[in-house]
Amino acid sequence: MTRRRAATRARILDAAAAVFAEKGLHGATIDDLVTAAGYTRGAFYSNFDTKEDVFDALFEQQSAYMVDLVREAVEGTPAEEFDLALITTVLERLRPAALTWYLIHTEFVLHAMRNEDAGRRLYEHSARFEREFADVLLLALERLGRRPRLAPAQLADVLSSLYLKALAQEASPGAPPREDFDTILPTVLLGLSEELGPED
Repeated sequence: MTRRRAATRARILDAAAAVFAEKGLHGATIDDLVTAAGYTRGAFYSNFDTKEDVFDALFEQQSAYMVDLVREAVEGTPAEEFDLALITTVLERLRPAALTWYLIHTEFVLHAMRNEDAGRRLYEHSARFEREFADVLLLALERLGRRPRLAPAQLADVLSSLYLKALAQEASPGAPPREDFDTILPTVLLGLSEELGPED
């Protein structure tokens, strides 16, 4: 892929995030995508075959971005400064991108329930997301001198499910925000982990 084509593809994906978040997969059109990106249909079809291809690539990109933000926060904090309070900092870093990610994630889940091929892709994306998120969680727990009480992938699933629920409430008009979420997540993380012993 040439640098110019990669830049075009990236710009289409960036524009698609706002379009899909606002209109959904089925409500959005290819014209919506190219108009938002400032390109023609020709530029679109030189990079993607269908809007579903854009949506699939966007979902993978957004999920990877969310994990990368958490990883950067964990790896970028000196060991002596690392504590549970960091979780609040991580959540604040995620907040600007989190709602868009949640809307796209929900769209993909609904699409996957109605389309076998999309369901297979969702499983692959989700499995990769859980593995990468679990690796970050293990690093965070290690820095806290702890280890998970259950399989890392299960812990990742529990915490991401809690986060999705909080985002769902935030995304729903009229629903009060989960003001207690910043304390719930650390509490659950402590409850589902244990201190490392001397032999560890």
